[in-house]
Amino acid sequence: MTDEIKKTLSKDEQGKRFFHILRLNILMGEVRKKIIINIIMTNKNESYLSRRKFLGSSALGLAGITILPGFTLQRKTQKKIRHEHKYAHKEMTHDISECAETRWLNKKVESYITLHSGNGTQNVSTSGTATLLTSNEIIFEEKNCICLTVDTKIENIQPRPSCGIDFTFKKIDLTPYNRISVWLYPALTGFQNFYFHISIGNPGKSQMHAPSLLPNTWNRVTLEIADVERNAVERMTISPFLGGCPPEALPQLKLYIGEIRAEKVDADDDYGWELKDRIAYCHSGYLPKMKKIAIAQNVKDKNFRLYDVKNRLVYETPVHKTDHESGTFYELDFSDFSTCGTYYIKVDDRQTKPFVIDDNALDGSIWKSLHFLRSLRCGEDVAGVHSACHLNCKSTHPQTQVTVPNFGGWHDAGDLSQFEICTAEMAQAVIELALKVKERDQKLYNRLLEEAKVGVSWLLRTRLGDGHRALAVNYGMWRDNVVTPDNKSIFTNPTENGPFENFLASAACVVAAGAFKEVDSIFADWCLRAAEADFAFGKEGYEKGLFTVRWGTSVDAQVCGAGAFAAAELYTITGKEEYVTVGAQFAKTILACQKSENPNWKIPIRGFFYEDPAQTKTLTYEHRGHEQSPIQGLARLYELVPRHPDRSLWKRGLELYQEYIYKTCELAPTFHLLPAHIYELDKLNIERFTIRGNEAVIARGYADIVAQVKAGIKLGEGAYLRVLPAASRRGFHATLLSKAKAVSIVGRILNDPNMTQIAMNQIEWVLGKNPFASSTMYGEGYNYHPLYVAYSHQMVGSLPVGIKTKGDADLPYWPVMNNAVYKEIWGHTTGKYLFVIADIV
Repeated sequence: MTDEIKKTLSKDEQGKRFFHILRLNILMGEVRKKIIINIIMTNKNESYLSRRKFLGSSALGLAGITILPGFTLQRKTQKKIRHEHKYAHKEMTHDISECAETRWLNKKVESYITLHSGNGTQNVSTSGTATLLTSNEIIFEEKNCICLTVDTKIENIQPRPSCGIDFTFKKIDLTPYNRISVWLYPALTGFQNFYFHISIGNPGKSQMHAPSLLPNTWNRVTLEIADVERNAVERMTISPFLGGCPPEALPQLKLYIGEIRAEKVDADDDYGWELKDRIAYCHSGYLPKMKKIAIAQNVKDKNFRLYDVKNRLVYETPVHKTDHESGTFYELDFSDFSTCGTYYIKVDDRQTKPFVIDDNALDGSIWKSLHFLRSLRCGEDVAGVHSACHLNCKSTHPQTQVTVPNFGGWHDAGDLSQFEICTAEMAQAVIELALKVKERDQKLYNRLLEEAKVGVSWLLRTRLGDGHRALAVNYGMWRDNVVTPDNKSIFTNPTENGPFENFLASAACVVAAGAFKEVDSIFADWCLRAAEADFAFGKEGYEKGLFTVRWGTSVDAQVCGAGAFAAAELYTITGKEEYVTVGAQFAKTILACQKSENPNWKIPIRGFFYEDPAQTKTLTYEHRGHEQSPIQGLARLYELVPRHPDRSLWKRGLELYQEYIYKTCELAPTFHLLPAHIYELDKLNIERFTIRGNEAVIARGYADIVAQVKAGIKLGEGAYLRVLPAASRRGFHATLLSKAKAVSIVGRILNDPNMTQIAMNQIEWVLGKNPFASSTMYGEGYNYHPLYVAYSHQMVGSLPVGIKTKGDADLPYWPVMNNAVYKEIWGHTTGKYLFVIADIV
């Protein structure tokens, strides 16, 4: 072991102890392919091991060695989480031992070959703006490393520069191996993380893994390649993604490569409904008065048992066998057990990890979601994430050339963008939740309002007062925040005028006006004035047939839903009858878009929506979801305008949607997942699918969508129901949760607890009750995957675009490999998550 490695490990007392144990084994010649080392926590006040400390303490030993944290970590109470992380203002840590990354790194390597030792440039070349050499500055296992050096300061360079390292092979057959391991050391100053692309596979069939790595420590990157065509691999590429240089950083990146291996491991189950020996359950826990069900397969015991944390048996009941097309499953139903506490389930020789039964079971995920939104903030210093950013960026009116600074609010996802639609819905969701928790938790209420104001303020500051507003902002990279005389460093986005966008802004602002009236009357008045003006712009734009270039032609059901909701809220605050008149007219359009009669299908279903009153295009979503919009509009009018003559029609629309949900859930009951959409082949709108290119590309994409649709449940001639959406851009949390929001609204308005339970089932899917037994919220629950974060390190509380599909099949797919868009963090998903929870807590 070299002095450089000792220096790296000595940054942490854990590292010292780990190093001495490892060095002793090396000196004694007793290092085997697998040794289990209990990492002794020397800081008694810290019960969570961070990803940086985990990598810093174990990366060298991971060269063929398995590191397994052997200590028991107690879950922090909500009170402790609040106190230590200053109500989600301070960076949240997480228990890395519960991350899937730890499990992957601990997999037994059955066999391996070295693809490159890392200490020579033979069969290695570089592309782009980087230089390559062998260096002794950083040592890996007593060997020099190849080092790529590149300048990350690219703000004023066009076209955007790129670089990479190519490793060439002679059509090597990697089919005996199903995983690649790479040891990388990015040496940087001032960066919180650095984002890479790693590609491998046969020519024309390679696939990309996109990890975000920690600087100044060895990172072992693993990518499982069982799905990659790899019998004649000619190259592997490692490319640092040049995302600009933030003001707090120095521009030079030195990337050291230690070793590259092809390995054989027990690959993850990542496709389909099969659970094998896993138990699917909600990792965060269950609410006492709602159903409490876990799911298993291959169960031998007649009964399952519930134990408390002191290992006392508290409940035992028979398992319930269910058979359907996707397999045989066993429901472990303990709904009639409602004593609050912490428990685990045991059946056969399997058991879950601890979960709670409590009225506040979801509060941990709410606090972590708030932490994530704080981490997404733009234009201000976010401790532990980035300094104040994008202060030199603006949006410009295409006709008047009036500009407005567009920093602020929240970055949309992993790519440093901002979208008005997402911001408006997120802000509204956070306010809605705040008002629901106000009486039981004042601190959570205040923190929710504080975060909502970040989004609402951005909506107010980026509107130009004539219907135009900052709509789709792409910051593109980290920037210097400098405005130069020649304007080269200013990044400009065009404003647009769209009715849906203005209605959503109006809705967010009017809800904010009510919420902030007693807290900040001046801000509330500003919100109300903007809400009324933007509603007028939305109404005028819809009547004129306006739509935005970015998002395409208007969807009547969606736009009128947003308009009806905003109208109802404005009427409540202002008392102006004109809003009732306009809202009722929007409601008529919504109801005209709804299928109110049973079609002539073998399995007739009604109650779903079309895009338009003529019912020529079925309302479906593949990526961003807004299915809640028409239901939200009808429901809010029904709530707030009780004496309107059309009120019974609004209720009938909600009841028809209720009928539609029940019927489709009966047809596809697997994992209690809410089915996606009904598709009619002659009513597909190709504009709603993300297919870009020439006519030939679009034609192939359309054929692919049709093939996916036909893989669903056939309802009648040309009509199908899919459990997961047909899509070109895959990953479905947002579409699922937007529909779940519609369901939760109907449950609340019609006082139907079964509908509310269906909505809750979708929250449970997100939090672990899925075939992969994986919580998809980073840092919450167990077996959560690292996500595609690009410009940031892993953020506790982040949710991805979501579990996707593969090929034409209507089956869930959650691979180990990390890439956009399915694993990309997304504020839109978090907004929809909080939207649903607001109707449940």
